Amino acid sequence: MYRGLRRHWPGVWWWLCLCGLGYSGTALAAPSAPVTLARAAGEVPLSGHMAMFFDHNARYTLDDILSPATAPVFTPLNDGLYGGFARRSAFWLQSGLHVPQREAGEWWLVVNAPWVEDLQAWITPAGSAEVLWQRHSGILKPLSSRDMDISVIALRAELPPGDYRLWIRAAGERAISVQAGFWSLHALAESRSRVEGLLLSLLGMMMLMVFIGLLLGWRLNDRGMVWYGVYVFGMMISGMSANGMVASLLLPEHPLVSSRLSAVAICFSMITASRVAVHMFGLQHRAPRLAKLIIGLGLIGVPGMAMAATGYYGLIAPLVNAIGLAGGLLVAGTVCWSVQRHFSVESLLYVSAVVLYAVPVSMSILQFFGVTGGASLSPLVYQSMAVSHVFMVLLGMAVRISSLRKIEREAELERLRMAGEMRVLLEEQVAERTSALHSELKARRGAERKLNEMLSEQRSFLAMVSHEFRTPLTVMNLVAYNIGRRHDDNDDTREDVARVARANERLVGLVDACLSNEWLDSAEMRIRKEWQDLAPMLRELCEQRRIAAGREIVLTLPDAPVWVAIDTALVQVVFDNLLGNAIKYSLPQTAIQLSVRHLASGAVEVAVSDRGPGISAAEQGQVFERYYRSPSVLSHTGIGLGLHIVRRIVTLHGGSVWLDPQYRRGARFVVLFPPPATENLPAFSDASPA
Repeated sequence: MYRGLRRHWPGVWWWLCLCGLGYSGTALAAPSAPVTLARAAGEVPLSGHMAMFFDHNARYTLDDILSPATAPVFTPLNDGLYGGFARRSAFWLQSGLHVPQREAGEWWLVVNAPWVEDLQAWITPAGSAEVLWQRHSGILKPLSSRDMDISVIALRAELPPGDYRLWIRAAGERAISVQAGFWSLHALAESRSRVEGLLLSLLGMMMLMVFIGLLLGWRLNDRGMVWYGVYVFGMMISGMSANGMVASLLLPEHPLVSSRLSAVAICFSMITASRVAVHMFGLQHRAPRLAKLIIGLGLIGVPGMAMAATGYYGLIAPLVNAIGLAGGLLVAGTVCWSVQRHFSVESLLYVSAVVLYAVPVSMSILQFFGVTGGASLSPLVYQSMAVSHVFMVLLGMAVRISSLRKIEREAELERLRMAGEMRVLLEEQVAERTSALHSELKARRGAERKLNEMLSEQRSFLAMVSHEFRTPLTVMNLVAYNIGRRHDDNDDTREDVARVARANERLVGLVDACLSNEWLDSAEMRIRKEWQDLAPMLRELCEQRRIAAGREIVLTLPDAPVWVAIDTALVQVVFDNLLGNAIKYSLPQTAIQLSVRHLASGAVEVAVSDRGPGISAAEQGQVFERYYRSPSVLSHTGIGLGLHIVRRIVTLHGGSVWLDPQYRRGARFVVLFPPPATENLPAFSDASPA
């Protein structure tokens, strides 16, 4: 059965729609006699007893209708009036009334005319132009214009026995439909209480679905459910307006606002219906072009809302209804396409929802354009079908969400399974890589150990050679000195002795540099810091260099003592190397600058500046590397250990040394000693800083 329904369901769908449209054309028997009022029946409907005249330019008055000279021809109606959309026109209805002797008295004329803006009613004696009774009402009239505060137009009339003619004129900017009947007071009160109670119950159900849709959409982060809630809200307002409940319950004295609100609700429902249709069938992903088309048709309701709110809905009413009909056909085609691709419980619910609402909406639209006439659905049946429609949509969306959650759970389980497999595979790869790293680390440690042994042997050899060189160099220096004294009067001999002394001095410097570097490698962790005033040591070094080199050295010291925690012997090597480099690489006639200053942080900064060629920017990052010598100074003696030793000693003291990149007149080296810290140092003397 399920497979058969799947195979033949498109024919079933169109058969249901045609049956609904066929129902809209069902007609009653032609009128034959005036209607007789009888209280026993409760309601005396005028359907089948009325005749209609279409006043194209709305120029006829009751006098014109009653005058034999201008009286128009009325066409009998098989049912109520379903005149369709006719702007700036009017419809006239007439019906004969017979009031027996025992039925005379109070009667209520009840007119169900949901979109009639101006409604007038008269009662005249049969064959006479005398007006016995008249009323003026309509949806643009306040509720006080009616004789009973209910959602339909109820007008009280006192009718004595006799034969009468009822005349009704209906006009407006919307589709005109009129159903009328006479009621006894008791029957009217009982009927309206029952009908309006049921309508309120149905509207309450729709309000509940609004909250359900919005709440589920918010909790599940589902836009489709949010649009569903908004769509149901628009349908609820539209249904209340069509049934007259907005005017009777919310805006009894503001009929214009109520009328415009109903038009705005129609346009708003068109917008939200397009969104719900797209989300129902998942058209965003399955058919994006069709989704854009449906949403585009719905968005025409945005300017429609603006025009409806300003009172110009009559200008766009045909367009709105045409778009509604086109949108309905698109949704019907989408139903066919969607179910053909994926037949499920969800699709069956959506088909049911579309059928439940397509039939009454199609009937209303076709009646609007005057394509069909005849009996229309009662407000109660119409609202019941609307509630069933939104309920079916809600069930379909609930099934869809449940299916998606099931798919998500299955996908989550699959992800967990794959994650477990990946974790096992990753653990295996980590174990393999860890084993390889252990092997590599072991090999590197072996290579490092061999390299350290080779470096140790190299350093030991260098230290041994340096120590062995010092003794013969000292002897050579002494011998040269004695030769010079014995031959002081021989200029050639004195020059040769001076040349030997200079070469010996260079060799001694090289040996001292190698020994200092070796000592730093062996004593790196065993420096001995004491609180010392830098000023005396720097004065002595500057004086020694001034005498030995014959150069001007400018020393700038602060007034207060310069206390630092240093190893005096090592720091002497630092500044001796810096002063020696400044003397070596600067012009003989220029002065060397050595300045000392206290910083706000408590640190001490010492700078040694010269007026030499300076150091290029490309080489400034390399000057502190071991054995590095600039290609521009290869003509000067040295092995590239001086600045390297300076940096190592300063670093051992927790300080820093750098070449000032902003100094452009030569080279400027800056040494920074850190501020005093809590260290295991000898106690301060009276002259040391507190």
